[in-house]
Amino acid sequence: MNYNIPIVYIIYNRPNHTEKSFAEIQKLKPRQLFIIADGPKNDSDKVLCDDARNIASKINWEVDLKTNFSEVNMGNVPRTISGLNWVFEHVDRAVILEDDCIPHSTFFNYCKQLLEYYNNDEEVMHISGFNMLPQNHKINSSYFFSNYIIPPWGWATWRRAWGKYNPNMDSWQKHKTEIFPNISQENFKTWTDTFEYLRINKIGWDIPWNVDIWGNNGIGIIPSVNLIENIGFDEQATFTKKKSWVSDLPSNEMKFPLVHPSNKIKHFDKEIETLCIALLKDISS
Repeated sequence: MNYNIPIVYIIYNRPNHTEKSFAEIQKLKPRQLFIIADGPKNDSDKVLCDDARNIASKINWEVDLKTNFSEVNMGNVPRTISGLNWVFEHVDRAVILEDDCIPHSTFFNYCKQLLEYYNNDEEVMHISGFNMLPQNHKINSSYFFSNYIIPPWGWATWRRAWGKYNPNMDSWQKHKTEIFPNISQENFKTWTDTFEYLRINKIGWDIPWNVDIWGNNGIGIIPSVNLIENIGFDEQATFTKKKSWVSDLPSNEMKFPLVHPSNKIKHFDKEIETLCIALLKDISS
């Protein structure tokens, strides 16, 4: 039986990455597939964009395929936001992959089960596939809760959650009461400077998404093992242009049946925040 949760696949101009990541979708054979593509910046870019689109068009199974290909270059933020808005006009939940994210095969079943398990829990807004904590962190469940969902490399969510995304990126100013308790005093200036920089320049949709989760008193889920390998650390990337400590994190197998946590206590947020700050500094340096 084909996978019955909609898959969203976001591509641009990296056909080599597209070939590797789309191979995992071809193995899965989802019943519904949404492909979002940004348009080229110039003629040479068009060749790469066309190559990536051709790879993602190699469908060898029966599927309800919908494509949203821009003929002009919109940029990372508006293309991602408009693409996901389009997806959630059609479906109420989805698993989302970008072209540089290689999921472990168990990632898909993990997302499927949690999308169903927390479907009616308004507090849970995001399911991560990526875990950047050292893998010697042992917990007694298959996943844990966190205020931090960045970076969103391989993730899932619901229409009910994504509908709260604020494209103006000014949630951090409007919902300070809800947001500030989630960031440490030690890193307060780094976070608020980042929030304001992203608001003004409209770059990076993922941190504003995390801010909107805070602003709506939501939380995210992180797997006990890392399920996503990111192969996108290169000069073609929008942000991750140089190698980082997270670029070497391999994906691992999720064991089933899933063991659910007994509560929503957030055990590792201090460590995750430290790692998020380190990643931000890596990307911006």
